[in-house]
Amino acid sequence: MFAKRIVIFALASMLLPAIASAAPKAVIFPFDLIDQQQQFEIGVMPKGLDPEDKRRLQLITDELIRLIRAGGHYEVVDSTPIAKDIEEKSPMYKCNGCEDDLAKKVGAAYAFIGTVRKASDVLFTVSIYIRDVAAEKVVDQGSSEIYGNTDKMWLRAVNYIVDRRLFAQKGAAR
Repeated sequence: MFAKRIVIFALASMLLPAIASAAPKAVIFPFDLIDQQQQFEIGVMPKGLDPEDKRRLQLITDELIRLIRAGGHYEVVDSTPIAKDIEEKSPMYKCNGCEDDLAKKVGAAYAFIGTVRKASDVLFTVSIYIRDVAAEKVVDQGSSEIYGNTDKMWLRAVNYIVDRRLFAQKGAAR
């Protein structure tokens, strides 16, 4: 009987820290494109988002969600309830803190904002920012330049930022 109590106590003491240290909730906003190439063409009206760029933005957003879920540092919350708000307020990097209000609506303590800065057809900078919603400020950031416009290059940038920049001190995200 005494041995059973010791085993139960040992199991409970191992499980309690895991329960008490639940990962904070985070919302991941879709990546936005900053097309500097269009901004600098004098006499040419901006064309809007290229369909291939739009597809790749979704691809890397999905990859970031996958990596953050797999990493265990954050619990990713569903952004579907605020999808209309996200569409109205986008691009997130320009909304002047509105991401904090949107994150609060879905119960997230952190917000991930991603950008892809397009300098040319082959030069891009992918950046990920983590905002502390309560403090209303960026608490971590990582960027990676890529030279190439392929799915593989865009995905490699996101993986690099998550593994080597954002979570390098905490251990790999995967």
